[in-house]
Amino acid sequence: MKFFKVHIISLYALLIIAFSACNSSSYKISNSEVNYILIDSLVGYDQGLEDEIKPYRDSLKAEMLKVIGTAAEELTGGLPESLLSNFVCDLVLEESRSLKATVNPDVSIVNVKGLRIPISKGPITVESVFQLMPFENELVYLTLSKQQITELFNFMASVGGDGIAGASFGIKNKQAVDVKVNGKALEDREYVVVTSDYLADGGDHFTVFQSAIAREGSGLKVRDAIVQHIQKQTSANKNIESQLDRRIYHAD
Repeated sequence: MKFFKVHIISLYALLIIAFSACNSSSYKISNSEVNYILIDSLVGYDQGLEDEIKPYRDSLKAEMLKVIGTAAEELTGGLPESLLSNFVCDLVLEESRSLKATVNPDVSIVNVKGLRIPISKGPITVESVFQLMPFENELVYLTLSKQQITELFNFMASVGGDGIAGASFGIKNKQAVDVKVNGKALEDREYVVVTSDYLADGGDHFTVFQSAIAREGSGLKVRDAIVQHIQKQTSANKNIESQLDRRIYHAD
């Protein structure tokens, strides 16, 4: 119960801040005092608090334990490509292409380190997707020049690969070789990459994204895209599957 007490106190404090923000009056702090309250085994059990929280906890638990699909095999992460990252990148590219009529991404990038657990063979629950993708990252569209997308692929090659869809390349001397986008050699044009806002901000050393020619939000979280895709597959009586197809490979 000590954790619930901490969360309720935090929620109460946030509500005070929120209501204060809605008030047009101006306030100044005249005095402040800090007291530390130890939360340990000596804190008594509060049945009233438990009764108040239980309906919400039970409702959330029921939602999280919903089965939304079935994995035909275990999908694990790894480099240079993996069943897990291929699956997520493929669905991100597919789902993002249907979001906006004016944007048609060529490539999707998802860092495999951001996929926190494998997808186990068998039933897939909402909870397992939250464990796979616990972050509130949103998908964004980035426009890159030929030079920038070459830099992107060279960076990915230098770290041994990562999650990608819509493109392929070999790794030789830590450089990207035989680069193809949608099965074609790179052309002198702009390319649209869909990725998470975390990577778009330069996270995990994807600094090339910070100098993108253009950036546009999608309004769709990565986790929601995963849930949405799995539900679509289930509605079509399809299991969740993936494959290794040499989208990134060692050419040495």
